[in-house]
Amino acid sequence: MIAIKGYWYDGRTSAQTAAVFRVYDNGAIGIEDSENGTVFKKVAGFDISVSPRLAETPRYLYFTTGEKFETEDNEAVDHILKRLKQRSWMQAVHYLEARRLYVLICLATVLLFMFGAIKFGVPAASKSIAFHLPLATAGYAGRQTLEILDRSVFKPSELDEEVKFRLTNHLQPVIDDHSKYGLKILFRKGGRVGPNAFALPSGIVIFTDEMVKISGHDNEMLAVLAHEAGHVVHRHALRTVIQDSLLSFALLAITGDISGSSELFLGLPVILTQLSYSRNFEQEADDYAVDYLRSHNIPTVHFAELLLRLDKKKKPDQESSSGTWTGYLSTHPLTEERVQQFKHTYK
Repeated sequence: MIAIKGYWYDGRTSAQTAAVFRVYDNGAIGIEDSENGTVFKKVAGFDISVSPRLAETPRYLYFTTGEKFETEDNEAVDHILKRLKQRSWMQAVHYLEARRLYVLICLATVLLFMFGAIKFGVPAASKSIAFHLPLATAGYAGRQTLEILDRSVFKPSELDEEVKFRLTNHLQPVIDDHSKYGLKILFRKGGRVGPNAFALPSGIVIFTDEMVKISGHDNEMLAVLAHEAGHVVHRHALRTVIQDSLLSFALLAITGDISGSSELFLGLPVILTQLSYSRNFEQEADDYAVDYLRSHNIPTVHFAELLLRLDKKKKPDQESSSGTWTGYLSTHPLTEERVQQFKHTYK
């Protein structure tokens, strides 16, 4: 006979009673009050379920009629299960977590898996989802984003109609070459956004007045449009939102915090105006722009010259505005590699 000390719960109330759980040689079970010997329950066979062992936390033995027995004597419970040949595969979990080496190996495996999922899995999944979404979804996202940006960030353009007409005509070939993507140019006064350009999921490309004024040649604007067209073609805006959403849902699954889940897709305007595209997205858009410009015999150096001019303007503006300047370089980080890429291609 095996006796285990613990606590008895009758399944009808929350009352806890000190008791002894007895398993007899024939497999019968008896639960008695540890003080006066009152028999709480007798069962002819071992027809109960046992909670898996987790370190030295209490174990629970559940009866089919709703009662349960709690004990901290894990060794005795394991002995009973072994004797009655009712060991569960969960014993392997206890075996692993009880040994530091295996814990470290499992931790390293989990961290490696998480890194791989975030580094490769999430981007791949977001790309697949973005390219399988109907065009109507991208159109709706673009319209909603534009409405929010017009209410909170932009003001009506103050450019002369002649300037807008000239630029639109000069950029029309790029629009025509991307007719299936619904490319459309809009002008807005950027204000605190400064010289900037945005490609919305619907194919709308917004040029700020400040960007137009800082450009030294219409082909510089054409190069920017080719770059933004690359974002549209590769659906970078949608992929960014989906990627952030997948990461948020993963965090939700880990932490159980649902407080911010309803705001996942409300972050698109913030993403477009404040956060940078990933380096891979920028490189992909740059490559697209280079290929397009070269295929149409347009000097790629125009884009490099605009980047350098933006960088030159950025430094004094940052000093005069205490670091609040934002612009094309804040969402499209200037790197020496990017400038060299366009200069080298031109040569």
